[in-house]
Amino acid sequence: MILPTSKEEDKNLKKRYAVFNHDGSLAELKGFEVKRRGELKLIKIFQTQIFKFFLDGSTLAECYAAVATVADRWLDVLYQHGKTMADDELIDLICENKSMAKTLEEYGAQKSTAITTARRLAEFLGEQMIKDKGLNCKYIISSRPRNAPVAERAIPVAIFSAAEDVKRHFLRRWLKDDPARWIPAK
Repeated sequence: MILPTSKEEDKNLKKRYAVFNHDGSLAELKGFEVKRRGELKLIKIFQTQIFKFFLDGSTLAECYAAVATVADRWLDVLYQHGKTMADDELIDLICENKSMAKTLEEYGAQKSTAITTARRLAEFLGEQMIKDKGLNCKYIISSRPRNAPVAERAIPVAIFSAAEDVKRHFLRRWLKDDPARWIPAK
């Protein structure tokens, strides 16, 4: 059984553990991101891969070394900003996905990442594309515009499939920055 510890002293984590069978297979998993909806695929894959290595080695140091190989692989992806991956593969790992229960109009002045995504989809795909409820909003969170609330930094993934001039126009508008400075031309 693996019980993670809290970052804070004298504070326990509840309902978060992994139980392994004698053959090393995972018997039960509770409280980890891999089980939750709405978590980034990158985190789910990382946890799925890392759990397999918790039982490797006969000492704690050997276990840590085995787990570190997986962690190092994913750290490389992060440090290299996914440059070794295809764009579609990288976007799939870092995008979020939310379904809207109501129509965009019914949300009124509310703010959320899904609402921002829906409004932005309407800007470049047309209002008819977002008129129904149950709209699936697939987006990434940008670092730009700097200091803006998270809800205002949601970028619809669909924009990356648009024509180059359309993509650059809307990214410039939404990010309040010239994407040519940090997105290479194809």
